[in-house]
Amino acid sequence: MSIIDHIKEKIKKEIKNFLSPNNLVYFFFPIILLIILYASFFPFNQVYIGEWHDILSNSMYFSLLNENYLTTWNNLWAGGFPVFASPGSDKYYLFSTPFYLIFQNFSIVNFIILFHILIAYFAFFKLGSLVTKNYNLIMIFSLFFAFSGIIFGRFEAGHHLLLYGIAWIPLLYYFFLKIVVFDEATIINTSLFSIISVLIYLTGNIYHFIFAYLIILIFYLYYTITKQLSRKILYYLILSIILTTLLFSIKAIPDLGVSGSIIRIDPIDPLEGGGALESDFASFIVGAGITSSFSKEETTVMVGVIPVLLLILGLIYGRKEITIPSYFAILFSIIWASGGKTIVSFIHFLPFVNNFRVPGRIFGAVLPLVLVIALYGVVLLYKKAKSGEAFELSPEQKRNIMLGVAGVVVVKLLELPYQETLSIETLIPVILIGIFISIMYFQRGSLKNIINFFIFAIVVNVFLILKVNAIPTDANLIKLLLVGILLSAFFIYTMKTVKKSANNQIFCGILLVSVLLMIMGNIGFVTTFTPSFEKSPAIDIIQEIKKQPSDNIQLWVLENGWAYQHMDFTYWDVTNKIHPMSLYLPYYLKTMPMLSYTIGNVTYFSADYIIDTQYLENGNQNLPEYTFKVKNISVYKPEHVLPNVFFIRDNQVYPLTIEKFSSDEVIASGELSQGDVVILKGAYYPGWKANGADAEPVGNMIGTKLSSGTEKIRFNFDPLDYKIGVFLSGCGIILLIALIIKRKEIDVYISKLSEPVVSRKNKTKKKY
Repeated sequence: MSIIDHIKEKIKKEIKNFLSPNNLVYFFFPIILLIILYASFFPFNQVYIGEWHDILSNSMYFSLLNENYLTTWNNLWAGGFPVFASPGSDKYYLFSTPFYLIFQNFSIVNFIILFHILIAYFAFFKLGSLVTKNYNLIMIFSLFFAFSGIIFGRFEAGHHLLLYGIAWIPLLYYFFLKIVVFDEATIINTSLFSIISVLIYLTGNIYHFIFAYLIILIFYLYYTITKQLSRKILYYLILSIILTTLLFSIKAIPDLGVSGSIIRIDPIDPLEGGGALESDFASFIVGAGITSSFSKEETTVMVGVIPVLLLILGLIYGRKEITIPSYFAILFSIIWASGGKTIVSFIHFLPFVNNFRVPGRIFGAVLPLVLVIALYGVVLLYKKAKSGEAFELSPEQKRNIMLGVAGVVVVKLLELPYQETLSIETLIPVILIGIFISIMYFQRGSLKNIINFFIFAIVVNVFLILKVNAIPTDANLIKLLLVGILLSAFFIYTMKTVKKSANNQIFCGILLVSVLLMIMGNIGFVTTFTPSFEKSPAIDIIQEIKKQPSDNIQLWVLENGWAYQHMDFTYWDVTNKIHPMSLYLPYYLKTMPMLSYTIGNVTYFSADYIIDTQYLENGNQNLPEYTFKVKNISVYKPEHVLPNVFFIRDNQVYPLTIEKFSSDEVIASGELSQGDVVILKGAYYPGWKANGADAEPVGNMIGTKLSSGTEKIRFNFDPLDYKIGVFLSGCGIILLIALIIKRKEIDVYISKLSEPVVSRKNKTKKKY
């Protein structure tokens, strides 16, 4: 049997096992939940889930890839931009790009978003299997992750690329723990660990790729200090680093290359948007944002009070080699989320993270750990309920509680110089947590007391959620009712599997109520938007523009209004292959062409047309003169416009005849002489060639000074970092295939290599 057949058989076996009649409920439950919450957006028809402005700004470049996926330059985007080097691009991500290319419709992004909620669900399902084989419990905690504020807040804000990366993080931790803690260091687990790492990076979510690896670094340091890492594990971790580095080079190397050539649309203050420790607790329990600097969805976690209380139980009684580094990871995330409101805020200026905004985004990387430790807590409750034992603490556990509380106090002391006034929604979560820790420390943790406190905490949680999020609308109340019925049906189903333990049934009911509570807190994020592109005045304006005579093969337009409010113009510009100079984008090249250039005695405009979209904002005529009006929107056609390709001789502009015009290659002809400066209108970026030689920046544009006469000029984009990235990624794929094919031999070799070296002297003594 070949390696491919072996993998197919293994995948088929896993799917068959999971989709057995007894397990179908765990597969269909999240799908039914999604249908209840998002039935209103079907079918796909320019109805977007969440904030469509951000979604569209990160997806529109696919209009170019639809024609040529291998293109490396975008000649429809804000002066031009290297498609392969966009930091926020998911061009190489296998679970988004193919959908755009197949369906040729931006609205397919809705399906991709919902698909990633399912990925998040099943990814945590796998992580939860490290703790228990009770599918009922794993499913409930998978719902906590997939339907948390972390997930729903991301696509409500239009940050679907961040969502894609977060969805895979539980699997990243799963394979790391399998290798390091569960003594399953193998080529297969190492390869899958690398593949998941690469997938997260290729989503364009560099934030959570770095955050997740910072958390893994904390685990690694803990295991190193406590000497829990064997030589064998180190070899596999080093191998995973090499493999990951090679595989993601196709994106990582160009990302590093472009970093010095771009500017952000809004300056980033890495300290802005931090929140205090009590705000962090409120984010998890109540759903409040940790700061007023950004909208709530940026920093809300919202899983409710019960997972947080179960987290405490898990930290006290769970498996130390997982719970202790998890505790430090949680502490680190709290410090990071403080932003500029802590004495150690300098950590935000460390390399690679100094351009990260919204410190509370780190919660997306730490939430899977919080929930998996909370799962430890509920498994412990089930065991205690079955045996009828009360919770007791050993002297070591009491000491650990004191040390754990002390760590939190130290974090708070670091924040005290920046302390702000406490509110009810930030104060009460701290009180609830403090009371529960006291109950456990003073050994009042009988099952009855815990159940009563959980019920009390849920009631308090309901009032706080309604205070922060207000009463849901009628439509959302109906959705919550349907969700409640679905959860009740699942509770009845689980009655058969909890072995008739009344306490376990109660805990299961509490967990399901907590899921409903969580969805109630996040129901405000369940929104759809319809941009109504077909009603846009851009359609009539573009029709009128096309009637106007022009010598340019590609028209450039500048809309003078705020691009965020006029994404409909961007949509129709790009759809009609018109180059918009003003866009709502996170990054621009520093070398964007200027609006006008004076050459000789003539002022030339880069834009063929200037459109007064600002009129739609203020009702004024904002252009000093105009050529025509459409629906009272002024359009100005400058008298002198730079051609797409031209040359300058004796301070005069002469157009060239374009023979080929594409994203990566433009060929033009004309009578060109030595000393002529030939220019392609577009933003300069290293990698552009002119007749085989490196082009130069000329007024921010792509140009060259001819050393001899010629009748043709060929501009083509041929970046070196792209070639290096492709080569290294190709080497990574070859290495991955080789590792899988020879996995058994390599596992044996590493095992032998990891054996301690025994000196000849020791061997001799052993004989006697």
